[in-house]
Amino acid sequence: MKRIVSALFVISLIFTLSGCNGYNQIMREHLRDENNYHTVDATFISYTESDDNLILYVNTEDKTAFDASEKNNEKIALKVIGKNCDILIGFFRNKDIDQGDSITLRCSTWIYMDGYFYYVAEVKAEDKQYLSFEDGLANIIAYMEDNKSLF
Repeated sequence: MKRIVSALFVISLIFTLSGCNGYNQIMREHLRDENNYHTVDATFISYTESDDNLILYVNTEDKTAFDASEKNNEKIALKVIGKNCDILIGFFRNKDIDQGDSITLRCSTWIYMDGYFYYVAEVKAEDKQYLSFEDGLANIIAYMEDNKSLF
């Protein structure tokens, strides 16, 4: 009886500790599909660096691709992860893309469970492409594969 209780406790602990850590199959399938990324014309506001990612804050007139809760927000937070962060960080630090600049992004606009998955897969400003969609999507997929959840 003690073994059964102990085994159930360990299984419950594993589910608890891994349930919110990493990308599950539903997330990986959704975020690897290029049809789930939308082109957004935006005005760059600012960015923050956080661990191994960037958060871009943008304003856009057309928020129809995003969740209805974004309708009244002045700015939308978009996440840049993995190698995409490595590619783009220098452009923001050097102010190649600066506050008030018009940029075109291609990003996911999905909310899953308790998290927002507004991941940036492409960045263009004027005639310059900083991150191509093909590279950006491949980097997001690689990041998810490297950070799978157990369940």
